[in-house]
Amino acid sequence: MEKYQIMEELGGGSFGVVWKAFNKQTHETVAIKKLLTKYDDSTKTMIRREIKSLVSNRHQNIVALKEIINRNNTIFLVFEFMDGSLHDLMLHRMNNASPFSETEIRDVCFQIFRGLAHMHRNGYIHRDLKPANLLVSNVDHDHVVVKISDLGSSRETIRNDPLPYTHIVTTSWYRAPEVFLHSKVYDSAVDMWAMGAIMAELFTFHPLFKGSSDLRVMHKICGVLGAPTRSSWPDGHELARNMSFRFPGVRGVPFSYLFPSATAEAVNLIGSLLSWWPCARPTAMEALQHPFFHGCYPVPRNVRLHDSDPSLPLVFKLALSRELSKKGSISSLRSSCATAMVTVDDDRMCRLPEYLFEFMK
Repeated sequence: MEKYQIMEELGGGSFGVVWKAFNKQTHETVAIKKLLTKYDDSTKTMIRREIKSLVSNRHQNIVALKEIINRNNTIFLVFEFMDGSLHDLMLHRMNNASPFSETEIRDVCFQIFRGLAHMHRNGYIHRDLKPANLLVSNVDHDHVVVKISDLGSSRETIRNDPLPYTHIVTTSWYRAPEVFLHSKVYDSAVDMWAMGAIMAELFTFHPLFKGSSDLRVMHKICGVLGAPTRSSWPDGHELARNMSFRFPGVRGVPFSYLFPSATAEAVNLIGSLLSWWPCARPTAMEALQHPFFHGCYPVPRNVRLHDSDPSLPLVFKLALSRELSKKGSISSLRSSCATAMVTVDDDRMCRLPEYLFEFMK
């Protein structure tokens, strides 16, 4: 530790404390996480998982663990230094009334998907993606470097891990429905759901599924997506039955209505990521091939956002179909209201009851 000069404290928590420091030998700024000497078993597990995940997943869009120091039985983790989190950047832009352009959103999401594709290919899922766990550095005014961090909740999926999959992962606003419904096994699709929620928030600066409890978050999810049918997500209905509640019969809201400034490509990608059925969400590699990201490649791609294009993956065609179906439902409701000579605005049509789950007796 002698080669590091502590500059300031950046934060702390149940794990310990994080400092900004200067490496006197290499003249670089780093972040040092000092771990507490005593932990409960769950915290020890998270620390071991974070270290193993960081060592196994070295990538330009995953924060780098530079060094592990053991000094007098105290562990110090030395990371590359980043300016702040995506959450911090979003707050700054919101306070300055400076929304992200779609080009900026594309650049940010492209980098996150690249990091996720690397993790998933190596057999790891993050399980706690949210803006606060995505670090950023402003290299220049036109480009922001984004890196995935906080891998303490990550899990290795390709080995026989005897521990059961917990449903207490991921901040609830970014938690996938199958995790809410206590699925005993899930996969990288939970990270893709979180990315859909994060991408939506980049357009609005407001969490799409903000709620004060798990039930209220599911309330918001149902209100946006519409309740899943038994045919569209049979496993979900089975999970719900096991928890003694059933989905309400509510209409969804077209994503194009929620994000009127977004292009059709952005709307389709968000819609595919936020699918009830995990298998209907694209993988990170598929997301990188979406027409939304064509501008990120030096060679133009040929995939078009049209259901007749044979090269467009099925998950994106399904999202196109769901969006058209929700628009059709709202058009039908408007026609019914007009026939009844009742004036209904979008706010009233989208207004939902306080609780959407109807618990079974």
